[in-house]
Amino acid sequence: MAEADVTLVERTLGGDRTAFEALVAMHASRARAVARGVLGDDIAVDDVVQESFMRAYNHLGQLGEHATFPAWLSTIVRNEAVSWLRRNARVRSVDSEILKDVPQQEGASENPQLDRLRGALDRLAPQYREILMLKYEANLDYDHIADSLGISVSNVEKRLYRARQALVALLPDLAVPTAKERLLEQSEPTTKTSAPEPQP
Repeated sequence: MAEADVTLVERTLGGDRTAFEALVAMHASRARAVARGVLGDDIAVDDVVQESFMRAYNHLGQLGEHATFPAWLSTIVRNEAVSWLRRNARVRSVDSEILKDVPQQEGASENPQLDRLRGALDRLAPQYREILMLKYEANLDYDHIADSLGISVSNVEKRLYRARQALVALLPDLAVPTAKERLLEQSEPTTKTSAPEPQP
């Protein structure tokens, strides 16, 4: 992906707008995951992502190493999301007070388990929520998460482990992995281990 980023950045700087559209398509899920890592499940996520891509386009000439575009974009998204929180802190507080007194409609939630998960994610530290979003929403592997966050793959493994533990502490019933989760773990290229021998 790094080579593709370099080519598309160079074409964009050369005036090819379709090249930047390709960059947007490649990194949209990553950008949304970073934004949700800061904002949680907020309707402002799409606005923040759109503003971040506009900022990236307008300041693309300031990017030193073109191959670092993913990490650079993630920083822009993260900063834009934090700025949005600061600008709207008072509005969000007022909205929360209003919504607190509004009775919940019976049957409004179609998936209570998903609501619990979202609620738990919102309670996590932003760095933990962000890395979980990159892994499970954007479906990035460890190398691409490392590129997005500007950290090493080993630090990705450590932070992701801690994030999972923090989530399990909030939702203890997640401690037993599902078959899908076990399959995901086994497919990680940096954590390959041989399967245990079956007991006789």
